Amino acid sequence: MTKIGIIAFMVFVAQYTFAQVAPATLPSLQSIHDVYNPKRSLQSSLPTAGKIIFIFYDPGCGHCQELGDGVAKNINKFTNASLFFISMNDKEYVDGYVNMFAKGLKDKKNVSFWKDAGTTFIEKFNPENYPATYIYEARTKKLVKSFQGESKVGKILPFVQ
Repeated sequence: MTKIGIIAFMVFVAQYTFAQVAPATLPSLQSIHDVYNPKRSLQSSLPTAGKIIFIFYDPGCGHCQELGDGVAKNINKFTNASLFFISMNDKEYVDGYVNMFAKGLKDKKNVSFWKDAGTTFIEKFNPENYPATYIYEARTKKLVKSFQGESKVGKILPFVQ
């Protein structure tokens, strides 16, 4: 093996070894609260059946806006899932996001909006890009799939149904 080949292999191994990945089992999310009911914690709201989908987003992010619009237009395909949109932003920014890009998500029983006032989500899930989407099996709390920076609902849906 050439020196370049050895160096390339070592870089690959280092990236694989030190890569931050989503938790394989759902961690506690007690410190994340409902944007519209701050006394309600995310941890106490998790379902025990279907899929749990966390979408970590920034209301001003174009890719996040595209994903919100796509989810809203395809909400009927998420009947077996609970969607938790998590942001670090205040209520007025979340309201703007919903009203401008995700109107179809208002008042849906399986969709809710949450605020991480600290860095809990970032520390536990290690998102690489906005939006960061994580799909868990509700019964087992095991990771099904994660997406980093993906704004196309069509790529996410096969892991939800």
